[in-house]
Amino acid sequence: MQMGSVEFSEFLQKKMNGGLKQLVFVIGGPYGFSEAVYQRANGKLSLSKMTFSHQMVRVFFVEQLYRAFTILRNEPYHHE
Repeated sequence: MQMGSVEFSEFLQKKMNGGLKQLVFVIGGPYGFSEAVYQRANGKLSLSKMTFSHQMVRVFFVEQLYRAFTILRNEPYHHE
């Protein structure tokens, strides 16, 4: 599943409102995960259809988390 920044912030808000105590995001390697990991997962999120290095994806994801929380706080960081 792919979603924009606003959609991602809404996703996080729903999880927090639902009383979820722990939310885990796992970044896959160049060939993804084993089938066992996919079977265990409650969902799957794609940051892009493009290929990025494992190190860069971590930075991109943290930035998206930051952006999502600034959106939820109505801070002027996000641009539409």
